Amino acid sequence: MQKVKFKSTPEENAFFEDARTAVANYFKDNNISSLGNSEMLAKTIFWLLFWAISWYAVIIFKDNFWLAFGMGVAFMFSHVMIAFNMMHDANHDAIFRSKRANLYFSYLIELVGCNRKLWILSHNQEHHTFINVYQQDGNIDGYKILRFTPEEKLLAYHKYQWFYAAFLYALVTVNYATLKDIKMLFRYVKESKLTLTFGFVLEFIFFKLLYYTYVFLIPIFVFNVSFKLIFLYWLIGHFINGIFLTLIFVTGHLTEKVSYPKAIDGAVNCNWAVNVVNTTGDYSASSKLEWLVGGINIHVAHHLFPKICHVHYKNIAPIIKASAIKHGLAYREIPSFWKAMRSHFILLKALGRPDFK
Repeated sequence: MQKVKFKSTPEENAFFEDARTAVANYFKDNNISSLGNSEMLAKTIFWLLFWAISWYAVIIFKDNFWLAFGMGVAFMFSHVMIAFNMMHDANHDAIFRSKRANLYFSYLIELVGCNRKLWILSHNQEHHTFINVYQQDGNIDGYKILRFTPEEKLLAYHKYQWFYAAFLYALVTVNYATLKDIKMLFRYVKESKLTLTFGFVLEFIFFKLLYYTYVFLIPIFVFNVSFKLIFLYWLIGHFINGIFLTLIFVTGHLTEKVSYPKAIDGAVNCNWAVNVVNTTGDYSASSKLEWLVGGINIHVAHHLFPKICHVHYKNIAPIIKASAIKHGLAYREIPSFWKAMRSHFILLKALGRPDFK
């Protein structure tokens, strides 16, 4: 894979310097930390309790199939809440001052079926660095089934992707829990982005076994919960999580008026921070959605300042917007999640046509 870098102009550099100074002054003037606070603590306790109680509720109500099924779906939903609200920040070192404490919390991703190291390579290193850059940002790789970028070859069935995309989105988290980590493992080893040490392989196998042990084996063989019940809520829960998680993320980058920066001769002709603003947008920023989704809807702030805890995004977003406008950058905002989702599917429909520009 070609190595890509960003070019900068003094004016583009000035934007990020201004934004960084203004955001730093916000925390200094208000005498608050940019890391986790009491709100973050409350969310962490709430969702971890929700996760543990809903898991045990399945066991308690195992003889009432539909009640246990409902508890099981709630248990599965807690996985995506843990991913949004805790794991994501921890893997960006954005909760605690201590890197070790962030590291411990980052392993929560293993409890929802994903490998921590592979996720960091895919999300932190590839996506955060090269947003919407073809063959650099894995998030816009549709694997020929979906066409997320005009640089992907247009195939006949892509004209229907606006219709079938949601069915594929439903498979996203179940894919992570089963096959995707293995595929990424081989890809990153082949690309020399990951060294396959004995310790890593042991950790990879241990946490995969741990996930399937506490989700399937302990309820079935220790508490006599039926396999049919667990498999059904596990599968339906993953379908719900997959659609929800994917739509929350893609609406931050892949909506109408999307920007696709081109890497020419190994370089993107703009500053990294400018590329963030050009390729990223906020939606439903004034609602309480950010509490549920870990601030992912306030996405520009997250990409520019990933080491700031998401509980602060709603306060620093207007500061970033003001800096962007000052430097002549278009700051994308969509009023609601539903409008952002509609815009995403309009983009998918447009990408299915040969005249997309």
